[in-house]
Amino acid sequence: MNKIPNDEWIGFCGYRRFWKDKNILDKKIKKNILEYVPDEWNNYEVIIGDKLDIKRVKWIKVLKYGKLALLKNPKILLSEKFRNIKFHFDMFHGNGVIDKAIEQLNTIDKIDFYNYVRSNTGFNQGNMFVTKSKKIMNEYYSVLFEWLNKCEKIFGFDLRGYNRVRTYAFLAERFLSYWFKKNTKYLEWPIVFHDLTK
Repeated sequence: MNKIPNDEWIGFCGYRRFWKDKNILDKKIKKNILEYVPDEWNNYEVIIGDKLDIKRVKWIKVLKYGKLALLKNPKILLSEKFRNIKFHFDMFHGNGVIDKAIEQLNTIDKIDFYNYVRSNTGFNQGNMFVTKSKKIMNEYYSVLFEWLNKCEKIFGFDLRGYNRVRTYAFLAERFLSYWFKKNTKYLEWPIVFHDLTK
């Protein structure tokens, strides 16, 4: 962390996910990838990926992956607002996993994150952020890695299948949305999907 200069943007893209250049309308994905820091970013502490809306999960997916989550929360049949982050996580990554994980959080974040996953119907995708603040980055990673380390003792590493083997990444992705929105002046920025292997 000491090698990172102060007041310079540093951040991450993801596997097949990149920051989008909003000024380029070319349909070729490669040309849409952001190559410079937009002036607009200077008014914010942190840039996070745009929000992924999970309200409109297809019924076929609910029936295929979310039977247990549906039984525990039948209200989702009545309204999309009940298809929150908790329901989505239960459906795809294991029923009750996010609740057990939240129990491992520090006291400051436990209640707020518990409420966040039950009251929000979307999260900022990709585990991606950019910041100019080493302090913010250090605070975020300190909280995140302390939490995930405790979760590892509960869930271990013998996780099978795509939806389980990446449990810690999926937990971090939901936590990123909550933490940066609670603690920083942030801007949501579009992400473009591009598979570099093709």
